Amino acid sequence: MKRIIRALVSDSLEARLIRRMTVIVMLVFVFFLLILNVQYEAERDSLRDRSLRAQAADLAYHVRVDGDGVALSLPPNLENAYDRPDRQFIYVIADGSGRILASSHGQDALLAPLPEPDDNIYFSFPDLAGRGAYYGITVPLAKGEKPPLYLQVAQGSLHEDVLADSLVEEFLERSWPFLLLAAAAILLVTVWTVRQALSPLKALSRRARRIGPANLETRLPEQGLPDEVRPLVHAVNRSLARIEEGYRRERDFTANAAHELRTPLAVLKAHIETMSGLEDVPQLLEEMDNVERLVTQLLRLSQADNLVLRPDERADLASVARGVAEQLAPVALAQGKGISLAEGGPLQVHGNGDFLALALRNLVENALAHTPRGETVEIRTGPGASISVIDRGPGVPPQDVERIFERFVRARPEVYAGAGLGLSIARRIAAIHGGAIEVGQAEGGGAVFTLRVAELPHPPVM
Repeated sequence: MKRIIRALVSDSLEARLIRRMTVIVMLVFVFFLLILNVQYEAERDSLRDRSLRAQAADLAYHVRVDGDGVALSLPPNLENAYDRPDRQFIYVIADGSGRILASSHGQDALLAPLPEPDDNIYFSFPDLAGRGAYYGITVPLAKGEKPPLYLQVAQGSLHEDVLADSLVEEFLERSWPFLLLAAAAILLVTVWTVRQALSPLKALSRRARRIGPANLETRLPEQGLPDEVRPLVHAVNRSLARIEEGYRRERDFTANAAHELRTPLAVLKAHIETMSGLEDVPQLLEEMDNVERLVTQLLRLSQADNLVLRPDERADLASVARGVAEQLAPVALAQGKGISLAEGGPLQVHGNGDFLALALRNLVENALAHTPRGETVEIRTGPGASISVIDRGPGVPPQDVERIFERFVRARPEVYAGAGLGLSIARRIAAIHGGAIEVGQAEGGGAVFTLRVAELPHPPVM
């Protein structure tokens, strides 16, 4: 019982359901009582008429007619009822002329005029004491008398609702233990039902509490759950999968970053320790440039991972392509290569121009690294919200398409001296802009990297 009380007063989902179901049960009881009351109101006149008929039949059974007149021999229970001082029950026996032959309480007049054959045999009259009204019935006594005798029976009330009160009182006196037991049983069944229904959620909650950084691979079971809860659990599992993937990527990132930094720093340290003159300075500066490039890429990767676009942020892909081409043209010339730009008109997209330029610059740098001397890397805008970078290198084998976008992966380390973060950064930026990077084969040899982003919705035509 204490557990039930605690369940009822707490603020848990179980307590809320139990309280609401308890209120519903109480409302159902009240509803049924209202139905009973309405039914009683509809049946009250019929009940009273049947009661009067039964009362008249009881009296008629005890009427005796002989040569000396009419005699009425009542059993003690009826005699006591018709002798009550409050005159709640009255009878009159009269002949066809209205002459009183027998009566209770010394009644010396008819209770109501004798009815004609087609008249209503029921009647009523007010109680002179102001305690309500009398309702009665006139029935013939079929005793073979000429003229026939008539019996009038009337019953009064201490107040208007005495019949209803007596019925309710009798109902409560006899049925309240059953109602109490029924209410207790319903409450217990309600608590049991709610707890059984919520038991999968409780088990789910206990399992969820055990999930932490050490066991992110754990997933919540989706079988045997209500249809309303299963989508929520599925969403939680997807979130756990993303969190696990994020933790894994961060662990791998930390390990790979430490490894990538350790090598140039070790080489740099060795050169510093063995420096004998100024002729070692260029090599030392080259190693420092490699470290600086790696740190810069790590910073850009961190910025890309945390990029959030503002709703009103806009960028022009044609302008982005033109800026990257102008920026990297001197680098390409220094390598004996070229950069060409084929741009259409302005193309506004929802995006960050600086990060889109960073993604495109990484794609172009990758293309320059794999393009032979004397060849040209082409930057082409469109169709739609896209920019393509076409090189004249060996292309990308189909089995390596996904691998080249992994962090710290270099498909041809002998050609490209970077840390293997450029393509990963570019793909992350494309994903944040609602797009992706597609890899294909160029006509005549080479690879095509296409950066696609989400287009702005067209305004409705008025």
